[in-house]
Amino acid sequence: MIPWNHGKRLPTIPGRCKGQIVILCYTLLFYSVTCVDVEPQKEIYVPNYNVYHNLTRIGKEVEYLLKFPNYVKVYTHHKSRQNRQQYLLHISNFTKHSEKFDNLVEKPRILFSFGEHAREFLPVESAIYFIRNLTGGLLPDVDGFSRQFTQQILSLVDLYIILMANPDGRHHVEKTKNYCWRGTSTGVDLDRNFGWEFGGKGSSSDTEDEEYRGKDPFSEPESLVFQEITSDVSFDAFFSFHSGINHIYIPYSDTKSRQLKRVPDNIQEMLRLAAQLSRCTKYKYRFGTSHQLINYTADGTIFDYMAGIQKIPFSFTVELWGKQHQGMSCFDLFNPKSDELQKVVSNLHPLYINIIRYLSEWKSRNIAKMTNPYSERPSMVLGYMLLGITASVSAMICLHRKFRNCPKIYTHQRIVSLKTLSSSFPAKNL
Repeated sequence: MIPWNHGKRLPTIPGRCKGQIVILCYTLLFYSVTCVDVEPQKEIYVPNYNVYHNLTRIGKEVEYLLKFPNYVKVYTHHKSRQNRQQYLLHISNFTKHSEKFDNLVEKPRILFSFGEHAREFLPVESAIYFIRNLTGGLLPDVDGFSRQFTQQILSLVDLYIILMANPDGRHHVEKTKNYCWRGTSTGVDLDRNFGWEFGGKGSSSDTEDEEYRGKDPFSEPESLVFQEITSDVSFDAFFSFHSGINHIYIPYSDTKSRQLKRVPDNIQEMLRLAAQLSRCTKYKYRFGTSHQLINYTADGTIFDYMAGIQKIPFSFTVELWGKQHQGMSCFDLFNPKSDELQKVVSNLHPLYINIIRYLSEWKSRNIAKMTNPYSERPSMVLGYMLLGITASVSAMICLHRKFRNCPKIYTHQRIVSLKTLSSSFPAKNL
């Protein structure tokens, strides 16, 4: 998500005057948050594709998932401008046995998005590691612990994943070795192309700028998968994963919201989840609204659109990883060294598990409140209600017979059970 300056020489101011130093600091700050042309730079290190996944190997990882049709569905009709697949995955328990369970427990529907910015390889690697671990318990010769872990997580969530949101941009990076490239094949920043406060100063109309927003909202074919899936599915949560710093952002990030101090309705619940996520891995994250954490605005972002337009209760941008950085190189700003990659993605793995467990508990609490907002034990209340109704009906029948041998009301030996009786009284608040 964070912008970066590429290829511009910063001005220098001679002398020791305090005023000049202040001016220099402000100049450096301006350049650090102002996006310019995205030119390749001399890199400290680059990816080893025997470790990192290029587009071809990402495709093979998706093919591997086809062996689990009862748990993973792969949709390949969502494609980029250059006809590359974005790989929309649906992961849950689709077996008949699970259908009975789903009738009792409604799972949270969660959408994860990876690969929006071409130069950020790490989020996609983290997703692949998470998916491999999640499906590992489905293998026939797996140990009991792995099988139990997989069954538990799949019983808690209805998970959708956009694995490679910007495949054309990634192709450009792999082909040109320009590890500073952020946008799509046309240079559009996908995370400025959405229809929430589109066109503000927290984006750019300059086609050479790395925050180029495109001509119109949703001008890029890559944005359509987000529109379509959120129109078809009522999601409880959306997460957009990035890298470059250790931050968890809560909406809103746009210029107008900053002026209005606008926040989502569900902000307190989002802050509670962000607080838990901030300490669940080896990496410690700062969290809060975008306006609290960064000194620039971002207009037309995906997570603002999900919160403001689609009204998804939880919407986050998570910057998974970052480090102290100097110089103009890019790959090391957003991605660890190849020999450190497995350690990093392993450290990030608990983040996804905590998201799923927290939202599963949140969903259960909300379903309970919807069932009976005045009681933590709705099933007991319903039982007492049915008992009272049964007694009242029996009393009325006896009175109607003028107390003449009440058992005669069952002339045809018809037995009226609580189950039959309860079906005549539709439940309220469900």
